[in-house]
Amino acid sequence: MQLNSFGFFAFFAVVFAAYWALPARWRVPVLFVASMGFYACFGSSYLLLLLGCITAVWAGGQWLAANPTKARLRLALVIAFAPLALFKYFDFASALLASALSAIALPVSPVLLRLAQPVGISYYTFQAVSYLVDIYCGKQKSEKSFFVCGLFLSFFPQIIAGPMTRPRVLAPQFTEERKFDYDTAIACAQLILLGLFKKMVVADSLAAWIGTYYRNGYQVYSGSLLLLVLFYTIQIYADFSGYTDMARGFAGLLGIDLAENFRTPYLSTSIKEFWGRWHISLSSWLSEYLYIPLGGSRVSKPRHCFNLMVTFVLSGLWHGASLMMLLWGALHGVYMVVGTLTKPLRDRMFAALHWSRESITARIFSTAITFCLVAYAWIFFSAPTPEQGLYMATHLFTDFVPSLRYLKDSIVLLGLSPEAFLQQMLWIGSIFVLDLTCYNTTFPAFLKARSKPVRIGLCYLLVLLVVLFGNFGAGEFIYFKF
Repeated sequence: MQLNSFGFFAFFAVVFAAYWALPARWRVPVLFVASMGFYACFGSSYLLLLLGCITAVWAGGQWLAANPTKARLRLALVIAFAPLALFKYFDFASALLASALSAIALPVSPVLLRLAQPVGISYYTFQAVSYLVDIYCGKQKSEKSFFVCGLFLSFFPQIIAGPMTRPRVLAPQFTEERKFDYDTAIACAQLILLGLFKKMVVADSLAAWIGTYYRNGYQVYSGSLLLLVLFYTIQIYADFSGYTDMARGFAGLLGIDLAENFRTPYLSTSIKEFWGRWHISLSSWLSEYLYIPLGGSRVSKPRHCFNLMVTFVLSGLWHGASLMMLLWGALHGVYMVVGTLTKPLRDRMFAALHWSRESITARIFSTAITFCLVAYAWIFFSAPTPEQGLYMATHLFTDFVPSLRYLKDSIVLLGLSPEAFLQQMLWIGSIFVLDLTCYNTTFPAFLKARSKPVRIGLCYLLVLLVVLFGNFGAGEFIYFKF
């Protein structure tokens, strides 16, 4: 069940009505049953696994709280990670080990389980880990209620693709006394509308052309490949941030505040800043539970670089058990290491040129470089096969000619008519306009600061665009597979 489908809207309407109509003591059971029902739509076997994980984490949290030793924490974490390791990484690790042994003249066949990966398992596993670690560190008390524990692991707006809100922040919200607030509901509805526009109009429109190229695998100009890289760079942002907007909006209508996940990432002036603005809930999780425990930046320079590489390689593997995801994560790790090592040199260069980093020209230059680096890395993230990814990564400028005729031919080779190309560029431009508009604020806050006619006009414009240009086929969100 997709968040942008008619089925989900009908489902949510029932949950919304029951949640606010019933007495407060029934709200946790209503949300728990709704979350189980939502997840059951993806498969009853997945639901059984989820219930098993909830039970293990709930019991493990109480057991750990009774005697918070490292031995108990390690055992609890092994149990929490076991399903993720089995369903997502076992086959990858087995194939990798077999390849390594074959390389040293010990040919063996990999043991493959070929298990289907349960949806959302990466997200609720990380939620479980943060809960157990926080209990051990004294940041959170163990949850006595099985249903509340189950809710912060399975809350239906966020279980499939986040954002990962810390249990210590999310759990108390389920039991707080709250009343329906009209102004908050309006802001949440606006956020949902923005998410629908990003997903159904922008992301799904761009996805059609990207998918056609990868399915057919035909040879095109370098200019065509550059356009595809731009298309995917915007598609994944519109798709994922659109999901987050909807998830936060639906949760907000129930009085639950989920973590912020995006903050105009493509306007970042460095890779470090980008990761403070992109998938914020995952970035902060990796920082708190991996990077800082490894020593963070308060270590020697070589160890600091090592910590960065480990964090980003594991970030890539979190997204998918494949060499391409590993390469994508490692490339961002290299970006971060190079940025760290060259910072003194860059500072001296800016000082020698008397060029303030906060000047408009410097920020535009830094933003453009950062955007290009991020876009290039998305090639490895998006390619269905290593061969396609490596081909695209190495053929971006092999025949490039800066001319209008070359641009026209590059567009035609992708199957785009001039009208379709202009439409895609309009959608891409709209994303940058939205980000520039909301650089220091949120979309609902931006609307609230406008006059009533402007607010109504902008909302009706988004509705019109979704109705006229939206994909109502309920295309799957990119991050559902992680």
